[in-house]
Amino acid sequence: MGVFEDVPIDLVPDALIFGLAAAMIVQEIVLVQRTGVLGGRYEKEMREYTEKMLDFFDSKMFWIFGILAIFFVLGMIPLILSSREVDEKSVVRVACVAIILTLGVDPILGTLPKKDGIATIGALVIYALVVHSGLSGYPDLAIQLNSYVGSFSAVTSSSIVVTYLLLSTRWAYIRNLCYGMADGWVEFTLYIGIPLLMILQTEIPDFLKLIFKIYIGAY
Repeated sequence: MGVFEDVPIDLVPDALIFGLAAAMIVQEIVLVQRTGVLGGRYEKEMREYTEKMLDFFDSKMFWIFGILAIFFVLGMIPLILSSREVDEKSVVRVACVAIILTLGVDPILGTLPKKDGIATIGALVIYALVVHSGLSGYPDLAIQLNSYVGSFSAVTSSSIVVTYLLLSTRWAYIRNLCYGMADGWVEFTLYIGIPLLMILQTEIPDFLKLIFKIYIGAY
């Protein structure tokens, strides 16, 4: 990231999107699928999860690639309507965003066989908040770090935090929603709490101002 991008001001750079998509694919192959195969650590959990999902979705191909296609088509609409040129790089970015959303939503689909709307919507809302906090706080964190270290280190460090946050959140969702394995406070702190706090600490001053306004009102 430090090689390809300067400190961002208000946009999520292409390199970060490409990197996130690649990281999620590697996570799916190395961590999720590899531990779920015959003899893997989560073989039993993966088999039970797959059986439940195939009872809900008639086709595993739609379960995976159908959702990916939907997200890709939805992404092409704003690209065509925007002023950005529809070239190979922009289309690849849309495809990468579709991959990120598909792999991110995938574990949340594990709540559908339970037919618990609150669990599904609640998981979607929390995941959306984490993604929004990570990507919206990414430029602020990079700019803040740039005051202490160089541009290369600031962008690289901020990218690592965001990538770790999204990957660890997805893994926590897989363990909880798909495998039924609850994480304790220690796991939450290491996987989600610390990186989320690093991202959100740039917004603490604005949050405190909001609290003052709530308590005091106009003055």
